[in-house]
Amino acid sequence: MSMKKVSSIIVIASICLLSAAYGQVLDSARLSKYPVLTSFAVADTLDTEEVLRLSFKRKLPADFNEKILKYKYLQELHLKNMRLKEIPQNVWNLKYLTVLDVSNNKLTAISDRLGELLYLERLIINRNDISALPKQISQLTNLYYIDMFSTLIVDFPAEISLLENTLKVIDMRIIRMNNEEKWNLQNYLPKTKFLFSHSCNCK
Repeated sequence: MSMKKVSSIIVIASICLLSAAYGQVLDSARLSKYPVLTSFAVADTLDTEEVLRLSFKRKLPADFNEKILKYKYLQELHLKNMRLKEIPQNVWNLKYLTVLDVSNNKLTAISDRLGELLYLERLIINRNDISALPKQISQLTNLYYIDMFSTLIVDFPAEISLLENTLKVIDMRIIRMNNEEKWNLQNYLPKTKFLFSHSCNCK
């Protein structure tokens, strides 16, 4: 094999290794070592590959839906306290997300595209007016925690039972539920730990 061919192979291998590093999903311990950035202005001072955690509060940047696609390796996103009525569409294109926090907004539904976030581990949707989860949640085989504290959800799609070996904790406190509704949920996910408030006699 000629030296020119050997050099080409080494260059290609180096590029592949570099791409693999950028496309690596980090565990929570390693991810926590990266800073939580609170604006695009700060994020833009770094290489896009280094922007793994973003947190916006109270006001969504006007150019969010366009600019968020720049950070294709983003793994943690917080969009809290913004009175959002829907999750920006390009969030569903962030294929490496492991944490999505849209708590304390005005959401009434979660898009079917939730099922596209295949690496998602933690879904935080508390304090919204959401009444149902999409059946596509069953595609999230890395999901181990859902925070739906103070929502309107009292039932799950049957497909969620496919996550019974991976979904560890669901926070369902401050939701008006009776014992039968709680039993039905636990029947879907017998290995999952549920956090409930006291039962009511509501219907």
